[in-house]
Amino acid sequence: MTQSTTFSTSSAFPDVFSEALTAIFEQAQPAIVQVRTEGRGGGTGVIWHEDGRIITNHHVVARDGARIEVLLPDGRLFAAKVLHRNPRLDLALLKIEGDSLKRLRSGDSSKLRVGEWVFAIGHPWGQRWVVTAGIMSMMRTAKLADDLKMQYIQSDVELAPGNSGGPLLNADGEVVGINAMIFGGDLSVAIPSNVVNSWLAELPQRRVTLGVEITTVELPAAFRISAGIEQRSGVLVCGIRKERQAKYQDLFVGDVLLFTGNTPLPDNGALLNLLSKSEERERLSVKVLRGGEVKELEIGTLLVEQAE
Repeated sequence: MTQSTTFSTSSAFPDVFSEALTAIFEQAQPAIVQVRTEGRGGGTGVIWHEDGRIITNHHVVARDGARIEVLLPDGRLFAAKVLHRNPRLDLALLKIEGDSLKRLRSGDSSKLRVGEWVFAIGHPWGQRWVVTAGIMSMMRTAKLADDLKMQYIQSDVELAPGNSGGPLLNADGEVVGINAMIFGGDLSVAIPSNVVNSWLAELPQRRVTLGVEITTVELPAAFRISAGIEQRSGVLVCGIRKERQAKYQDLFVGDVLLFTGNTPLPDNGALLNLLSKSEERERLSVKVLRGGEVKELEIGTLLVEQAE
C-alpha cells in the first residue's frame, strides 16, 4: 500500500508574508522622516531625492512662518524650509541640508489593482515608524474645484494623526501614494504617486540642464517608411559642451534622438518634459538616427536640477 503525504502551505504563508513585510520596512525606513511643525504637532514625510527634497502633505506644514524640523531614523535633526505648496492637492515640498540621505523609489500608481496589498509607515499619535497593512479597495475620483478633478487611492490601511504625508507602499516597497486622510470609518485615502510626480514636473523652478545643444528636425519621409515609424520629427544633437563630453562619449553631433525606451521624442519639449518627470539615473537608453540607421545607445544621463 502506498501512503500519500499532503503538504499544507497555509502555515507557511504567515511566515513568508511576515518576512516580506519586514524586508519592505527595512528598505523603506531610512527614507521616511518625522516632520515637526512649531505649534502644530507632527506628520510624516518621504525623502524624494538624495539632495534633501522631501514630500509631505500641505496641511502638515500649512502655517506660514512656523519653524519646521525633520527627524531622520538615524537620529539626525534638521531645520527644513518649504520650497513649494499646493493646498488643493494637499502637497508640499520641503528641503533639508544633509548628506548620506536615502530616497524611496516612486512606483506607478496607475498599475495598482483592487485587492492589492498596500502598506503605510508613519508616526500615528507620535509613535515613530509604525507599520500598518491593508487592501487597496478602489481608485476614487473627487472634484476639488470646477477646473480640477483628482483621483485618490482608497484602502483600509490604518491611519491616524501623524501618518499624514507618509508613504503608501506597494508589495515591491515602492511609493504609490502619499497618505492624506481618513475617509469615513476605517477607510483611508492617499494621493497617487503619479499626481505627485506630475506636480513636481510642473513647478516653475524645476529646470532640466542638458549639457548638449539640441534642435527639432523633420525626419525624411523615406526614412520613416523604411524604419516603420510614424513620428515626423526628432531631436538633433547640434553640440556637446566640453564639460560633458566625457559623459556623452557615445553620443555624436549629428545624431537624431528618436526614442528613450518606447517613448517617442518628436521635439525638444518632449525630451525636456520626459526628463523632468523621470528619476535621476546614471545611464539613459536611447534610439538615435545615425548615418541613415537606427542605433540603440546607453548614454550618460541628462541632468535634472531643482533650483531653489
